[in-house]
Amino acid sequence: MKITTILTLLLLAFKAHAFNDFRVGDVILLDLDCRSCQIIEDESGGRFSHSGVVISDGRELYAAQSLGFVHHMPIEKFLKYTKKYVVIRPKVNLTNFKKYHWQAYKSEYYKVPFDNDYRWDDETLYCSEFLYKFMARFINFKHLSSAPMDFTRNWDYWAAHFRLGPPQGIEGISPNDFYYSKDFKIIYDSEKGLL
Repeated sequence: MKITTILTLLLLAFKAHAFNDFRVGDVILLDLDCRSCQIIEDESGGRFSHSGVVISDGRELYAAQSLGFVHHMPIEKFLKYTKKYVVIRPKVNLTNFKKYHWQAYKSEYYKVPFDNDYRWDDETLYCSEFLYKFMARFINFKHLSSAPMDFTRNWDYWAAHFRLGPPQGIEGISPNDFYYSKDFKIIYDSEKGLL
């Protein structure tokens, strides 16, 4: 009886323990609980509204994101946004990304302002636009790509949200596009543990 109880507690503790086997190129998808986050999730047909990518300066691992502006932070701090997240790992070749990502990140993406209007340009970047453009420089995705965005499910909300109006039909990408892409495998779900 004691052994069964101890094993059950250990299993629950292991399942509840945060993932800690991050690698450069892993994408972390967050399920945030703000109002606009819920609308993003509804509009894009999934449970994720924010994303980050694991990068390294050669000494430590960080999560890079576009929120306010493109920047990086310790992964543990990034995960404090929510307890609901998934880690997905590219199934494609990461050699060039691993070799050149830090220099490209620092010289071309770091401190680029956040794109509040979700326009597909390089002057400002929203979270998944940053991830896609940054990673696709070095990775040949077979399935993941941008596509015309559709804001019709929550049109009234978006019409009030965007100062330039909803970017209906404009090229874009969402965190859920990463989640559903066959270019990635799910390796950890905070609600299910290791997969």
